[in-house]
Amino acid sequence: MPPVSDQRDPGLAGERTALAWNRSGLAVVVCVAVLLRHVWPLHGTDQELALGLIAGAVVVWTVALAVLTLAARSREADMPHSANLFRLVTAGTLLLAFVGFVAAFAPS
Repeated sequence: MPPVSDQRDPGLAGERTALAWNRSGLAVVVCVAVLLRHVWPLHGTDQELALGLIAGAVVVWTVALAVLTLAARSREADMPHSANLFRLVTAGTLLLAFVGFVAAFAPS
């Protein structure tokens, strides 16, 4: 009988998580591209406000995603601040959704 090791088989959870974050990042990029395309007919402060909100959402999303990626690479799965990072991702996603909702009803 071979000796039993204390190492657990990590399985494919890490790979699935990385793929899920890649899909989420791609979805955000596409969403931002669509929002930017819709912003171009706007003029004046409407355009500046829309661009500011889109930029804010992208910055929040990028920072949270970068920190989560670095934490995943260092194998710190039990980060005490991970809940705050997921709140940041949620806030960025909701900000993008809000901008999309407002842009959908903005006059062209």
